[in-house]
Amino acid sequence: MADVDQILLVLVPISIVGAVLNWSSFYSICKLTSYKHSFGYLSANQALADALHSTIFLLYFCPMALLDHSFLKQYSHFCGFILLFFYELSIMTHLAVSFKRFFSIWFPVIFKKHFDVPRTKVVIGVLWCYTLIQATVLYEVLCYFYFDEEIRFLTFTKTPFCAIIGTYGDFLKNTVIVTFMMSVDILNLIKVKVKSYQIKNTLTNAAIEKLSCRDRRFLRQTIIQGSVYMLGMITYFFTPIYFENRWILFFGTSFSWVAVHVADGLILLICNPEIRHYIFHVKTNVQVATVTM
Repeated sequence: MADVDQILLVLVPISIVGAVLNWSSFYSICKLTSYKHSFGYLSANQALADALHSTIFLLYFCPMALLDHSFLKQYSHFCGFILLFFYELSIMTHLAVSFKRFFSIWFPVIFKKHFDVPRTKVVIGVLWCYTLIQATVLYEVLCYFYFDEEIRFLTFTKTPFCAIIGTYGDFLKNTVIVTFMMSVDILNLIKVKVKSYQIKNTLTNAAIEKLSCRDRRFLRQTIIQGSVYMLGMITYFFTPIYFENRWILFFGTSFSWVAVHVADGLILLICNPEIRHYIFHVKTNVQVATVTM
């Protein structure tokens, strides 16, 4: 669903932006001392997954499609497998962040006791192993996600069984995960709002304003990130059913599939001024100690 001009004019630039944004975020999180906690390590893992997705798309898919390289096309299913792996790793990391937020807000005693940095590193390792095994079985053993000459983009093997894998193993599975993630985040936000209202009489005006700002950042980041993933999956699977215009098909499928990771990195920067300040070398008098990512 991508012609040469669409790849050259749109997909190459958006992939470069995604790679730069997410690698910059990953590097910044690794350097910032205020991110040396469980949420910080999960944020770094999320940025890494998005960065690798954008980089591989830029360095493998774009040259393959632009140069019409037969060798790259022959092994395009490896590219598709790796891209789907990092796509799902990013979603699973979002889910882990939502769970940790849930316990930190609703059960703070349990969170402090069981969700320390060493255990978070174990969780990250489990996410990598689980996602890799699942992606290998679904997208390398049972079906291929390969470059199709007809649509000039990646698609599942054209068999009834692989159509089921694409629908249930990819679309519906990730839709359920993202929906559940958004539901948990909304519950977390409600709890934060209630708690803020309960303790507002014991805080100074400056502290209340800081907490209110943190709430707004939390709301923007959780709702926008979940909505972006949901919108990306819906447009990718349903645009071809209702539209035939090549540019509508392109932006609803190929572009949205790549752009969701660019948006993820952009949202991370917008909602976390610490990362922005580090990347652009902005000096601040007070470093924020709490990260809502």
